[in-house]
Amino acid sequence: MAGAAAALLLTGALSGPAGAAGWAPAGSLPGLESGEIWQVAFAPHNPLLAAAATDNGVYMSADGGNTWTSSGLRGSRAWAVAFSDQPGQGLAIYAGLAGSGMRVSLDNGASWSNDSAGLPNLDVRDIAVTADGLAAGTDDGIALSAAGVTWYSGGLTGDSISALAGIAGPSGPVFFAGVDYANSGSTFLYRRNPTDGVWQPISSGLPSGDVVNSISMGPTSQTVTTNPVLITTARGTFRSRDGGTSWTASTGIPQNTYLTDATFSPLDPNLVYAGADAGGSSGGGLFRSTDAGQSFTTANQGLPSNHSSGEPARQEVESIAVSPGEPYATVIAALDPYQSDASIYREVDTTAPSPPVLTTASAGVATLPASGTGTPTPSGQASGPKATPTPGAKASLVAQVFGAAFHFPTPLVFELALVLLAAGLFIRWRRHYYVDGPP
Repeated sequence: MAGAAAALLLTGALSGPAGAAGWAPAGSLPGLESGEIWQVAFAPHNPLLAAAATDNGVYMSADGGNTWTSSGLRGSRAWAVAFSDQPGQGLAIYAGLAGSGMRVSLDNGASWSNDSAGLPNLDVRDIAVTADGLAAGTDDGIALSAAGVTWYSGGLTGDSISALAGIAGPSGPVFFAGVDYANSGSTFLYRRNPTDGVWQPISSGLPSGDVVNSISMGPTSQTVTTNPVLITTARGTFRSRDGGTSWTASTGIPQNTYLTDATFSPLDPNLVYAGADAGGSSGGGLFRSTDAGQSFTTANQGLPSNHSSGEPARQEVESIAVSPGEPYATVIAALDPYQSDASIYREVDTTAPSPPVLTTASAGVATLPASGTGTPTPSGQASGPKATPTPGAKASLVAQVFGAAFHFPTPLVFELALVLLAAGLFIRWRRHYYVDGPP
């Protein structure tokens, strides 16, 4: 209780005078130089602890994003970073590396261990954490883990996973996966059925062939009873309030501006922050929604306004994170400006609406299995390449023929006809060879 009070006091001290709002540059990331920042994240129950995945590993902040220091993971490109605070397991930080798998820290980033056992692919692009288990989006499908210790293939083999989000549920975690390089077809968004593990393609209300940049899921309240979902794509931003069954386009975003990241406040299902990176050129911007992504307004006060003649301001937003701090939301944004060094900006949004009373699932949750029993494939699609089984003792010739003849699900009448034909030919040959003699 005393620790929570101290954290709240420190959060208030960092927020500045009441009524003050707007972005301000946070401390620099030592050693990053011209490298880029790919993702930022806050710890789920600590508004002061944050992490950033960069071209030079992972950086940590212990004061709500005000200042940053290098963690024990340096020198490797980290695509993704996520916190896990599962009951009875303590706080863990996961980092997804480019071509080097997964790393985990149990001491707030001081030291890291290799956590790549069982990963089907070592290019980890995004991580989703729920109370039921974890998912990692790789360059070759999804990896799942019950507790983040060992992984197994979780489906969508052949697809390059660009975005992930998940929520705990009574039948297991519900994951959404976004694809930017599809193995087949034109579906780029999937939802995992927690009951059978099958990835169901989602396309209703979405443009065909729409590459997904980010997925975010919000909490529930007394008025918002289903976790809202928001996706950003190359053709617009879309929201769903019924678990991904139907989608509607967001409004208020300037023409030809496509959001590349959006994040719900963990304390308000209606509060969303979103950014655009201008596709690697000068421009971008930052926006806010107070109606769960239905409409957005510009919220870039204090962000860099320098730009060359004839170009928009350099506000290329790569990633956004929102803390669980009260009474105001603390937001950090990673900027990767065109022809300029990456940086992190921070805002304590005193203009945001007061958060509602949140609700939690009344039923218990079911965790993922410790190991996979197969690779679930998208509903209605052919499966991807199968793993080669471990060679065993070679069966006898008779057993092989018998097995081939009686394989299922060939109708039994054809099986019997095949056996009778083979038996007849064998009898005729034996009679010809042993009675009539060889030719």
